[in-house]
Amino acid sequence: MVDSAFNAYLEWIKTNGGSFQKINFRKDLHGEGCVYTTDTVKESEQFATVPFKICITEKVARKALPTLTDFSGRVVQSLFLLLQKNLGERSFYYPYINILPKRIVTAMHFDEEDMAYLQKTNMELAVRERKAALQSEFTRLLEHLPENVHKEDVRWEDFLWAHSMYSSRAFPYKLIDPSSTEESEVLFPLVDALNHKPNTKITWSRSGDSETGSLTFVAGQEYQVGDEIFNNYGPKSNEELLIGYGFCFEYNEYDHIALKPNFSQDLNYQVKLDILQNCGISSGNTDPYTFYIHRNNVPPMFFKMMRVLVMNNMETAYYRSCHDLKFLDMVGYRNELSMLSMTLTLLKTRLIALKSVDLDTSDNIPAWRKFALMYRAGQEDVYNVTITKIEEMKSRIISCMNQDIKENRMAPNVPFLSIVNPDYEYTSLTIDSSPFISLDMVIITLDSLLRKNDPFSTAITEIFEDFDEEADVIFMLSLINEKFNENSKWKEFFRRISSSDTTVSQDEQELKEMYDSMIPEFSEAYPHVFSLGKFSFESFVWADNILNNYSIDNPLAIVPL
Repeated sequence: MVDSAFNAYLEWIKTNGGSFQKINFRKDLHGEGCVYTTDTVKESEQFATVPFKICITEKVARKALPTLTDFSGRVVQSLFLLLQKNLGERSFYYPYINILPKRIVTAMHFDEEDMAYLQKTNMELAVRERKAALQSEFTRLLEHLPENVHKEDVRWEDFLWAHSMYSSRAFPYKLIDPSSTEESEVLFPLVDALNHKPNTKITWSRSGDSETGSLTFVAGQEYQVGDEIFNNYGPKSNEELLIGYGFCFEYNEYDHIALKPNFSQDLNYQVKLDILQNCGISSGNTDPYTFYIHRNNVPPMFFKMMRVLVMNNMETAYYRSCHDLKFLDMVGYRNELSMLSMTLTLLKTRLIALKSVDLDTSDNIPAWRKFALMYRAGQEDVYNVTITKIEEMKSRIISCMNQDIKENRMAPNVPFLSIVNPDYEYTSLTIDSSPFISLDMVIITLDSLLRKNDPFSTAITEIFEDFDEEADVIFMLSLINEKFNENSKWKEFFRRISSSDTTVSQDEQELKEMYDSMIPEFSEAYPHVFSLGKFSFESFVWADNILNNYSIDNPLAIVPL
């Protein structure tokens, strides 16, 4: 990088007390400025110093624009930078502003064609909301400009450019004043010349006060001649990089997906919300129920939240007064299967939507769209890795259930929930130590209850034309029939539920009407199958209890533990 503008910039830094050695500046293949070594730079060696007086701080901006007290530091500083750019060579900061990128395309600059590359991602809504908020703030700013600033001199495109300079180049003001408690930013000439590379080791050494001091670069590792020297912006995902900086990495270890299940239409919404709040369940983010899922880290608190969200009426009733988070480490096997299945459905639905977008991926698309494709690929990878992790968790739970069934092991108290069995330890198995066990082996399915060439199954087939529409009723009748099977695999489960008083069912009068509309007629048509002694109303209530309190969906089945 040897153009006159950049030489003037470097001379400006030196004239104002800055210095640098063993480095030079040149552009990469994309025209971006980079810093390279001209000699070996040892670890802990100082290679550049920048005086604070050439920095553009919030203090400087607010001093120049004292009437804008109702606006954020970023807005005031963006306007200040815009106005300084308008001054041209009359500005003290002209040598610096003159070498800043004339154009930067962050996601905030995307037009509608570009936004297509963000379809079905978390970033799409985030960008639209941020841009709308910034445009609203810009409109408000135009109505409060200082008297000596004219509206026609403050264009949206220029303001967005200045705003993007801060999002992509600003550093925390604490680099100048470590004692500062304010969340403020600063544009740091020369310091911002280093490109970002994750996990780069670099430190800063400051000296003097905030007015007359300086900041010195200290190498965190040894660099050989011709190496590029990088900075480390911190752990930033591709979403953050594309929104704020205008670039991405093909593989970014900090990529994540944001999940916030919507349960506002749940009939038990308020009770479940109370449970979440009583137990202190929170993501720790601005929205307490939005969780960020990384490749190798699904926050345990996310699973606790999901266990609450999939609670059925019985589980909700038992947990409505719960204040102890430990009882959400495991609610029960039914709940755990539902939680994992719901989580998988949520993830797979999002992944299918993400992959459904048809985009131009040819080599001739602009760089920012290629970066958007990198972001999408990272999102897809996080979904796939997380889905695999959840499927492994589900396999472990199924293996544990299988072990308990083989050992005829159940929690001592009915219903089989941790909150009523506080001292009970659930079986723990590693997936590697267990052979594959299918879900059908540990649950009661309708198919398993309707045996071929069985009089009951034959009667059911003749009575009901649409199994899907009448699945609940058929399941209840099948449970009653199985209850009287002396050789049933689920005999102990049926016995335990028979002796329990945990019925949480639909209105008993409604059940009675349903019973009276079917069973007497069935008994008359099939007396040897639907005897009233076996298919009593009490048995009907018992089956309804099981179906309501121990069932899962997709497939409809009973969890007998």
